[in-house]
Amino acid sequence: MKAWGWLVGLVVLTVLGVGAWIGWRVLGFGNLSRAELQARYALPESHFVDIDGTRVHYIDQGKGPTVLILPASFMNSRSWDGVAAKLVPDYRVIRMDVLPIGLTGPEPHGDYSIDRNVALVRGLMEKLDLHDLRVIATSSGAIYAYHYAATYPDDVKRLVLINAAGMPRTAATDPNRARGSALERWLLSWYKPRSYWLDTERPQFAGTGQQPPAWFVDLLYDLNRREGVREEGAKQLEQFHIGDPEAILAKVKAPTLILWGLANLTVSHLEANVFELWLTGAPSLVKKYPKAGHYPYIEIEPEVSADIRDFFAGKLDSQLRQTARLPVAIPAP
Repeated sequence: MKAWGWLVGLVVLTVLGVGAWIGWRVLGFGNLSRAELQARYALPESHFVDIDGTRVHYIDQGKGPTVLILPASFMNSRSWDGVAAKLVPDYRVIRMDVLPIGLTGPEPHGDYSIDRNVALVRGLMEKLDLHDLRVIATSSGAIYAYHYAATYPDDVKRLVLINAAGMPRTAATDPNRARGSALERWLLSWYKPRSYWLDTERPQFAGTGQQPPAWFVDLLYDLNRREGVREEGAKQLEQFHIGDPEAILAKVKAPTLILWGLANLTVSHLEANVFELWLTGAPSLVKKYPKAGHYPYIEIEPEVSADIRDFFAGKLDSQLRQTARLPVAIPAP
């Protein structure tokens, strides 16, 4: 009887899988076009410019010293509405969507690498003639930020890394490692319902006793069912090569604030200390939030915004420290 139940379950899942594939690929069930996403998520201050053939979306608000914000892989710059609102009264805040999620793209050359995103950031900054930057970035967006700060050290005056990605990974520590059964992974590769994003993000907000905000779940659900996002995301993973983060971080000169959630389930808070250790050319400060997870800029936005403002104003400079670059001892033959 158990065998029959298992067989029936397999048949049902197979039928559902085929139905999902037909609905997604043939009928376009659940798809959103770039135009629909733009109508939902572009702001009056949104702009679109061509950078080497790629249509780049950015939001430009406020006046004053320039702040550049780079979002994470699965979302766009609208996830930073709360922090941006706190900075706009005193800064010109540029929020740029990076590939492959958001309103930027598609990339005509099929290049979704780290270097390509850094080149797009550079292209936008040159087009806007901005070379005095305070850069904020989170998760995978932080990779582009510290690569940029290392490549153009004279342009970046302050750097904020929040739950930054980019450390070397093993199969067991890779945030993108395969989870669930092969059939579940196949089904989810074609369509992730809104409930998937709610269930995925709920544990990240558990430390603060919150539920993921509805707008945040909607944002993830919408952006990750855009036409073409599956293929573009696959290319990004194929081309995702972090290089030598220790050598790259050593080239950063800008004072750096490293913020981390101790309840982070995606990347361990111990990696914050590795970033601090490898920033041998820049004074840095690590602050860990006891109850926050992977999204402290949403979970505890007022506290994070206050820390960023204090850092930009120089109020935390007395706490910055520089890691000494120690000479490597070579054993005598």
